[in-house]
Amino acid sequence: MQLAHALKGISKIILVLLLLISFILGAVFSYIYTMGYYAPSEFRIPEKSLITIQSVELNKQDTHFFDVTVLNPSYSPSDVNITRIEARGTDESIVNVITDTVPSLPYQLQRGDSQTFRATWNWANHTGIRLPYTDRPVEIRVFITDGSGVVLQLKKPLVDLVITELGFNQSTSINHFNVTIQNPASSETHVNVTTFVIEGNLVPTDKVTPQLPYTLNPGDAPVRFQCFYNWTGLMGQSVTIGVGTYEGYITQEITPLPSRVILNVSSVNFLGTQEFNMTVANQANSSTYVSIDRVTVTVGQQAPVNITHWNAYPSSILSINDSIVIVCTGWEWSTYTGQTVKITVYTTQGFIISRETQIP
Repeated sequence: MQLAHALKGISKIILVLLLLISFILGAVFSYIYTMGYYAPSEFRIPEKSLITIQSVELNKQDTHFFDVTVLNPSYSPSDVNITRIEARGTDESIVNVITDTVPSLPYQLQRGDSQTFRATWNWANHTGIRLPYTDRPVEIRVFITDGSGVVLQLKKPLVDLVITELGFNQSTSINHFNVTIQNPASSETHVNVTTFVIEGNLVPTDKVTPQLPYTLNPGDAPVRFQCFYNWTGLMGQSVTIGVGTYEGYITQEITPLPSRVILNVSSVNFLGTQEFNMTVANQANSSTYVSIDRVTVTVGQQAPVNITHWNAYPSSILSINDSIVIVCTGWEWSTYTGQTVKITVYTTQGFIISRETQIP
């Protein structure tokens, strides 16, 4: 009787075990069947190598380069040969091919490896459009041997350096101009102003005040710089004023310059042996009055001689569409009888007018 009960208990345990084994085996076979149906499409290995861009790093304090990290995934069928890196603003058609990279291109990237390339390219200011060119999307493209490539789009940091005012005052001086600059609070970093350019001509650093380089932090008050540069030859034109920074950011502004000042010297008369006079006129289409500052005479290849005694009548201030007479004394012109003399008149504004005549 006890044996029968024991056999009956063992049979129930075996039945439970058999049911568990059947359930497990069924689940396994079901999984294998399902994966056998779907796996070919879900885990298909690409026939050609495909690279990915893991990251692109832009240094706010140096816009002359960027770092791009490229990965050749482990599931890639082979090594790849990276041949070219390109950059393009999303709102422009110009494609910039990067020719200077570290390490250099072409570069063999093994399967499963990644490599960071430092690409030399000014990502902040690279087009001919009105600057600044930050806070805009840019595409970085990396190509391999078979011509396929990968694209990553990112937004550049905002550094909104602006020229708030330009000052060209011919009534004061044509030997300098003023540029007022601000780095607004919206900018993401400080800048160090290093260069000023007028119509492609660099203003020497020692001719700019306050002294360069000059640090502008985001939100600082506008700063006015005085650039000592004679812009007489540019009068009447529209010129481009550019400001550059150590970090590589630049800003530009186009402005029309005042029209020319037209002066002429006429009616030179020699009196006695140490006196001469002349008429100086400021034409009707001149843009400003001038103030006579000094007079020099030059004979042949000799050095110019300052006339220390001169008077202007009725005044040394010469208005537009007006003329004055300048009387010069104390220079012994009779010593140079028959020779050609160059008489030069200077103004406080920096304008210069000359006339050559023969000494009687």
